[in-house]
Amino acid sequence: MNRLFNFISNKKVTIIVAIIIAAVLYVSITHMDASEADATNASTKYYTCISVESGDSLWDIAQKYMTDEYTSTQDYIDEVVSINNLNNDSSIVAGTNLVIPYYEVTNLN
Repeated sequence: MNRLFNFISNKKVTIIVAIIIAAVLYVSITHMDASEADATNASTKYYTCISVESGDSLWDIAQKYMTDEYTSTQDYIDEVVSINNLNNDSSIVAGTNLVIPYYEVTNLN
């Protein structure tokens, strides 16, 4: 009986160790893939100057220049307003020069 108990206990320990090893391997492999993907691309923020044309709005400018790094169009517009010290969203006129941000993704491979 004691021998049977030891056999069952050893089997349980072996199964538990195998599960732990499999979990550690799974986590390290999936984390490595994500790290490699992040390491192959890098976003760099740049600024450029544009001239506002007749009929342009900050929304139009955001639609043209905003990149995926921004969570919303309003976040992009808020940054443009802040960079250019504008009082409100409607304070741009044709001929005004604006500094606008944009990102470029560089492939590191």
